[in-house]
Amino acid sequence: MWQPTQFKEYVSRQKIRAETLFSYGIFAILLAFTMPWLMESFSPTGDTLDVSWAWMLGYGLQHHLQWGQSILFTYGPLGFLANPYFYSDHMLWGMAALARMASWIIFGLGFVLILSRLRPESKIFPRFALPVVIAWLIGASLVDLATQSAFIGILLLVLALGDKDKKVVIISLLTVGILLALGSLIKSTSLIIAIFILFSYPILWWYAQPQKRRPVLSLLPLLSFIISFCALWALAGQDITHLLAYVQGTWAIASGYTPAMSIHGKGLQTVVALIILLLFIIATLILLIKKKNTRLSQSLILGVMVFWAWKEGFTRHDPGFGGGHAMAFFGTVLLVAVVGLVLFSDESLRSTTINVAGIYLLALMFSLPGASMFSVNEIDNYKNFVSLVSSKEHREVQQHEETLAIASQFRLNPALLSAVKNQAVNIIPWNLMMTQGYHMNLVASPVFQTYSVYTPYLDHLNARQIWEGRSADKVIYTLASIDGRYPIFDEPATFRAILACYKTQYPSNIYTVLNRSQCVKQKLTTVDGVTRNLFNKWVAVPEHSSYVNVGVHTTVMGHLMNILYKPNQVHILFRLSDGSIKGPYRFIYPLGDDGLFVKFFINGQQDANRLFAKDATGLQRISAFKLTTASHSLDYSKEFETRFLATNPPYRWKVAQLQLPSILATQIENNSEYTKAWDELSEIYFARPDLQKAFPLKSSASYAALLQWAIISVPSTDADAVHLRPFQPAYKSMLNRLK
Repeated sequence: MWQPTQFKEYVSRQKIRAETLFSYGIFAILLAFTMPWLMESFSPTGDTLDVSWAWMLGYGLQHHLQWGQSILFTYGPLGFLANPYFYSDHMLWGMAALARMASWIIFGLGFVLILSRLRPESKIFPRFALPVVIAWLIGASLVDLATQSAFIGILLLVLALGDKDKKVVIISLLTVGILLALGSLIKSTSLIIAIFILFSYPILWWYAQPQKRRPVLSLLPLLSFIISFCALWALAGQDITHLLAYVQGTWAIASGYTPAMSIHGKGLQTVVALIILLLFIIATLILLIKKKNTRLSQSLILGVMVFWAWKEGFTRHDPGFGGGHAMAFFGTVLLVAVVGLVLFSDESLRSTTINVAGIYLLALMFSLPGASMFSVNEIDNYKNFVSLVSSKEHREVQQHEETLAIASQFRLNPALLSAVKNQAVNIIPWNLMMTQGYHMNLVASPVFQTYSVYTPYLDHLNARQIWEGRSADKVIYTLASIDGRYPIFDEPATFRAILACYKTQYPSNIYTVLNRSQCVKQKLTTVDGVTRNLFNKWVAVPEHSSYVNVGVHTTVMGHLMNILYKPNQVHILFRLSDGSIKGPYRFIYPLGDDGLFVKFFINGQQDANRLFAKDATGLQRISAFKLTTASHSLDYSKEFETRFLATNPPYRWKVAQLQLPSILATQIENNSEYTKAWDELSEIYFARPDLQKAFPLKSSASYAALLQWAIISVPSTDADAVHLRPFQPAYKSMLNRLK
């Protein structure tokens, strides 16, 4: 018979066993929900944009393309490690899969070990065991390899500020540089954050413990970063001479990303994220007031990670609660919050701990839906990976199936393939994986997807490839864009180069083949000087202009919004010569001063086919445009500048093959009203040789006759009537007299 003391001991043992089983059960459930995928497999889908750039990262490394010069993107030369797609190179997808698994395991171990070092007291850390495990498994599943590397690096910086063991401090600081270098070569935009924090760290080091620590130690991460970055750069097959171009291009991508790629998602997510940021700021201010210098410095370092996640998650805020960029923010904040719980758990910082606990709970609540998305078909994914690694036959079969799936996705017809033949080809705007499905010889633009050309620097990088003769012989072109943009404005300088150096060879409704031809780089001359205009007001387009520079200026408020969040979007509307209004389209204002094509409005693939064939028949002229933004916006100056441009030598456009009433030539020969269109008409020629012989265009009278013919013979929607609309009153009176 049990004694009371025995019963109490039994209940106590069962309670401990139940708590242990509960903890292990939670761990097992989370593990099943968050294990990383080892490989992604392409299958026919509507999304050919993201999978194409992921494919291009592996293709670029496989073909020894030089980042910064011949290829540039938001991901760097090791970016394929974060995107393990099974495509044409078996070694790369295998390396990516193993890197993903290794990163997930190492991140978890490093995360726990660093936190144990931050609060080594045995009585304190166990109470945070479950929050730590949850943060690791859920948070790590929502951030990519670059963020995982950076996060562990930042934790080591936090550890080094407070650890008293000099050996541990030195090892931590040296490891930081390696991890940040790796992250910066996986995701190029991580380079900006790495440089910022490495140069800020000596200041925080001095502030945390002035005159107590050797300041030279604070420079170890920067030294380690430089050496590690150069070593990994060379290991990835990159020439050291292209390193500066990589840094410059990365800065251009980072600086243009917010105004170009920002979109709005769920308002509730934004509100919760702002509450989290507010709680973080309050906790930091409490540390400042209580003069906790070391903890404040550690909090500021973690704040860099939180701000980075905020910009990544809520600049391009994808709609939906189950995934997207916002999940990266909530996952990162969950990790930061558990670090805060461990750091600020002593009695004197209880108010700070309460704030951090609130951050943890909010982040956990909103990151759970995203983490659950990783729970589909993990077992099959792992089985497939093991089979591919162990069986060459399986790899060959898988390769064949993937290639067929890509070809099935695009369904290019034999005539188009015949036009391309075996010549070098580029795919515009983004379907680059098409080249694997049809075994094409790809020569892509340096910034290989047009929507990523955020700034003039990136635009001219692509344009220079064409002007220097290093571009592909053929271009498979589709008129498409993202976020409601007007496609012709996506990369203005590159568009001018394509228009001058390529011509429609095989027109099609979806994919058109352009053929490279001899080209002359036109000079752009100013038309009517620089004018100042207002938002929400129409700006008339001069008849003889082809391009326009639009200079939109951000205010101080706009600069701050660009840095801290995102400014209001700018849109553009077009008024055509027939009076119709097109738009609004998303306007990427950093590219506005790069020469936008406003001669004709391109309304679809057929219009694009005519445009690159230099055939103006049926194309509508743009008579005016209008920039709009939110009426309450303080992000932009009220005025913007426009400078219209003409080409020299001018483009020569074909017009409709119609008969010319010869009687009109003598009737209007001496009418000086028509000579005003001299410059405009010098850009037009006829496809029919007999018309060219009849009107050699050597005198103003010939131009006048040609002008009058266009008004009589061409429908109002066609090019010549559109060109000459300002002179129609005189034409109409002449026609009445002739009748």
